[in-house]
Amino acid sequence: MKRPFNCAFAGLLVVFGTYTPILCTQAPPLPTTNGIDPDLQKNADLGDPAAEFQLSVIYRKGLGVKPDQAMSVSWLRKVAEQNYPNAEYDLGLCYELGQGVDKDESMAAQWFLKAANNDHIEALKKMAGMLREGRVVAKDEKEAFGMMNLAAQLGDMEAQEYLGDAYSHGSQVPIDHGKSAVWYRKAAEQGDARAQTELGVQLEHGDGVAENKAQAAEWYRKAAEQGYPRAEFSLGLCYAHGWGVSQDYAQSREWYEKAAAQKNPNALVNLALFYLNGQGIPKDEKKGYEYLRQAAEAGAVDAQFQLGIDASEGFHGQPKDPKAAADWLRKAAEQGMPIAAYDLAMVIHTDAAETYFWLGVAIPRITNKLVKQATTLQGVAAASLSADQRAAIDARIKEWLATHDQPD
Repeated sequence: MKRPFNCAFAGLLVVFGTYTPILCTQAPPLPTTNGIDPDLQKNADLGDPAAEFQLSVIYRKGLGVKPDQAMSVSWLRKVAEQNYPNAEYDLGLCYELGQGVDKDESMAAQWFLKAANNDHIEALKKMAGMLREGRVVAKDEKEAFGMMNLAAQLGDMEAQEYLGDAYSHGSQVPIDHGKSAVWYRKAAEQGDARAQTELGVQLEHGDGVAENKAQAAEWYRKAAEQGYPRAEFSLGLCYAHGWGVSQDYAQSREWYEKAAAQKNPNALVNLALFYLNGQGIPKDEKKGYEYLRQAAEAGAVDAQFQLGIDASEGFHGQPKDPKAAADWLRKAAEQGMPIAAYDLAMVIHTDAAETYFWLGVAIPRITNKLVKQATTLQGVAAASLSADQRAAIDARIKEWLATHDQPD
């Protein structure tokens, strides 16, 4: 990874060079009695960076002395000016938060950059965030990625997961599932539950790695045992279908229930189906329907659509309720489900403008057998609208289709 990193501050290009690490990397024990140890003070006065750093901590925390943030920063600055990366980073935090100095984000960024060029992991991540946002420094996503890349190479779990995401989604770099798997694995091996789950997904589907459902299930298990809801759901799915494990509906339901307790929408849907269909357990429509409602409330588009249809048609023993039907179908339609948009238009057909809009959203995406009927119904709604109204709604439809993807 190249060094030094460069950043533009208000039109000024600031470049900090690399450093020679000082030998002392750990300060001596903090004093617990009143006052400051004379030897510590003497060493600090002679310019020993560890002693200076120690005094900074003492004054910041008020250990045996009256807390004095300004004095703390004064000693911290002496260490930072000797290219001590922890002190450079801490001094940046002082400027960022206004502790012991006037708040100054530009000065904070300059000290963060010095620390980043000295391979300080937290400083690398801090500067990467500022570069991505264009906050204080000129926006530079390439440089930001370089800093996260270096932090990942230095072993930082969060940065490794970040690189996995970048290669998985094509953020700042071309999509490369092989590289995403490499970085997810590094973070996963350090215990990151989300990275373990993402690695499991790639192994389950053979994205960038050889398909291995047994290994996928093991990574899901590691994350699920940490209480990560998506992994709990995925492990439940493995047991339901026998993917990489022996099929076991009881185990499946157990993991679904763990994920459902954290309002995972997919787990709630699958639990609903277990009870509605009596899959591995006695059929219980009341309990199944309650899970379905929870799933819909948690944002599961399929559950929202089903509740809308049931309220519209009176299915599954539910009373007909046009208002509830419209509410649930609208929620599903707003997530980009074209058939929900079509059925919503059927429910609210007395509102010509909204009917015209939702059919316009549905027509480009619904199955061919429904297009003719939808087009006819949209024409009926259009007859009740003025040319200006239709033009305004057509613009809404165009914007909607450009900004709303269909759900998976």
